[in-house]
Parts: sequence; structure tokens; C-alpha cells
Amino acid sequence: MEWPEAKLARLVKVLGAISQDGLSISGVPIAEITRRVSTPCYVYSGEAIIAQIQRVASVLGPETSLYYSLKANPSLGVCQLIARQGVGAEVASIGELLLAQRAGFPASRTLFAGPGKTDAELGAAVSLGIQAINVESLGEIERLADIASAAGKRAALGLRVNPLKHVKGAYMRMGGGPQQFGIDEEQIPEAIRLAKKSAWLHVVGIHVYGGTQIFDVDGLLAHCAHVVETASDVATQVGQPLEFIDFGGGFGVPYFEDLPELDLDAFAEGYRGVVQSCRKHTMLERARPVIELGRYLVAEAGIYATRVVDIKHSRGKTFVVTDGGMNHHITATGNFGQVLRKAYPIAVLDRWSSRVEERTTIVGPCCTPLDTLAQNLPFPHVSPGDVIGVFMSGAYGYSASSLAFLSHPTPAEVLVYGGKMHTLREAGKPDDVLANQNPLW
Repeated sequence: MEWPEAKLARLVKVLGAISQDGLSISGVPIAEITRRVSTPCYVYSGEAIIAQIQRVASVLGPETSLYYSLKANPSLGVCQLIARQGVGAEVASIGELLLAQRAGFPASRTLFAGPGKTDAELGAAVSLGIQAINVESLGEIERLADIASAAGKRAALGLRVNPLKHVKGAYMRMGGGPQQFGIDEEQIPEAIRLAKKSAWLHVVGIHVYGGTQIFDVDGLLAHCAHVVETASDVATQVGQPLEFIDFGGGFGVPYFEDLPELDLDAFAEGYRGVVQSCRKHTMLERARPVIELGRYLVAEAGIYATRVVDIKHSRGKTFVVTDGGMNHHITATGNFGQVLRKAYPIAVLDRWSSRVEERTTIVGPCCTPLDTLAQNLPFPHVSPGDVIGVFMSGAYGYSASSLAFLSHPTPAEVLVYGGKMHTLREAGKPDDVLANQNPLW
């Protein structure tokens, strides 16, 4: 599907501007970036990330704490920039926990969620004294109690609740019905009984994450209202006020032309009423509302740059072959879940042109037809050496991809901020494929 010129122009404006050298990101020409780090590479705009954080924080209001889900983009430099904006951290592994600490997110504003936390992960979280460990099962509560007791350190516990109903409009549901995520709403009394049974556990909040890629404002608001009622019930059963209410997030990002923009202002207007309703509950008067976002904060701030290697004509069809593809950017090829199966916005970066010459299929270097960045797309003529950019690549790119597939070198990651280019991660080398392997002879 072809992206309208006006929408592509908006994405360009988010990242930078068009000049005689093609696209510039935060003042640095893409041609200069790709000369210095080669292709393929990810390039992020620091200004775009900060602007989106400020926009969301302003709309949500000062009563709400904004948290960043590191899973969206765990690049250390990106996380450092976000931490400096006063945002909290939501982590889902011991690696992300350590990364959050190194990036500067305070332990007092770090939440640890996710199923399958190991004893080592729970122990690390207890040792660091993070804000809360959001438990996902009755068994996890019992294990956490034993670990906290052995450490001689009381653990702050958040109950991740799997609600009875799905969030309306979620493209990927992570709450409602049977789920690996969270404790079923009807099991919450038993969860609280187990938590109160241990002197080493302290229930401080709840977490309800309904799903991701949500564009339906009414669905989001209905979810938030239900979370408030659930929080009130939990606090009453616990017998003490809660410190936080984590509403989750899942704000939708329109990767494709047929997806709508989330009306953030409309959500904020209704959300303010939800926050005020918390103050009507005695046990929730001082509970801090939390919205956790990953994709929504960083997706539009990144671009994946890949160079044309070959042009191939096969039985009436034109293929543009690039040096990067699904091994580096699996989501852009539609292989990261059913919701992501169309072409991201894509353009020639180093000699910007809006002239459409022919229908083109853009593919990566991998030996599979799944490695397709765009199918039968109206696209300008290109030549080997031209740089093509996949927009909206700031989230679920490098870390979500099958980087070892076919043993190509990994891409560099670059942050452009304050007019300066910062190489956050060096490109891989061909012999990296031999690292950490033990030969038989």
C-alpha cells in the first residue's frame, strides 16, 4: 500500500528535514551517517523522542507517572536519554533490569513485570529494592515470599490482574480470557491471602495490561475505569491504601495507511475523569496513576537505513535487493505477529524524490520469501548504492529481530541529538559469527 505524500512528510518532519543531500535527521544528513557507520543501520532522533515524551506527559497531566517499557527499544543510549526526562522504567527480564539501572532509571521508579521470572531475577529485584515486582501467578507470590525471606529484605509486590473482559479495540490482546499474563481477576482474593500470609511481602499496587496497538479511545477509557474499580477492591481486601495503579498502555501507532491515529487529546480528556474517580476511594487517594508506553514513545523517532545492492527483473516484476532485511528488522517484514503484515512507510533517503516510476518489490538478503520489506509498491527508480529508509523503526527493531539468521553482521545503532551523531552500538563484523562458540577440533 502506498503511503500518501502528506503522511510521509509528517514523518520526515518528526525526524528532521529534506535538504539537497536528502533526508537530514536532527540536522545531520543521512548520507553522512551512512558514510560513517555504513549500512544497514538504525538511526534515532533524540529530539523526536524527547518531543513525544513531553507531548504525552503534558497531555496526561502531572498527577500521572509516565513509564518507559524497555522492551520497545533497549538500546542503552536511548534508555539514558529517556531516563533523563524523569520517566520511570518497566522491565521484563534481569537484563532489562540491569540495563535500567545502568541507564539511570531509579530503582524507586522501576516496575518488573512478565511471566516466567526466575528465582535469580526475583532475587535481583529484591536486592535492588525496586518499586514493585508485578507478580503474574499464585506460584510466583509463594516463590517471592521465600526469596525475600531468605534475603531478609521485604519485597514490594504489585498484583498483575488478568481482567475478565478484553480491551475493546486491542489488535493484540494480553488481558481477558485465559492468559499467561497476570492473575485471573477471580483469583485475586487468594493472591492477597498468600501475600498477607508472608511478613516479607507488601502489596503496594496493581497492574492491568489489556493489550497493545489500541486505537479505540472508548475502549481504553473503559479499561481504565475498570482498573480503578479493581484497585479499590484490592485495596479493601489488602486493608491498606495502594501506592500506585498501573493502567498499562498499549497506545496504538499507525504503521500502515489504513490504521487511524490515536486521538490522544480525546483520551486525555476522559482519562482526567478516571484519575479524579480514584480520589473518591479512600484507599486510592494517594495512589499514583501509571501509564507505561514503549512503542508509542519511540517508534516514529527511528529509521532503518539499508543500501541497494542489486536490481533484478524477473518475469515482468522488478525486485530491489538491499543489504538488510528481516534479519535486522523483522517487524518491517511482517513477521512479528499477525498485526504487522503490510509495508511500513519507505523511501529513498539520499536523493529524495517523490516521482513514482514503477511497481517495485523491495527485498532483503535472506534466503526466504519472508524477507520482503515492500510488495509491489509504487517506487522511484533506484540504483545500486542508493540508501532506502524504513520509517517508524524506533521500536521493536534491532532487539526484536533474528540477528543471527544467515550470520550476516549486525547493524549499527546511531542516535542523533543536539546536531551530533552518537554511535550507540557498533556494526557487527563478519567473524562475530565465531564468537562464543566452542569448536570440536
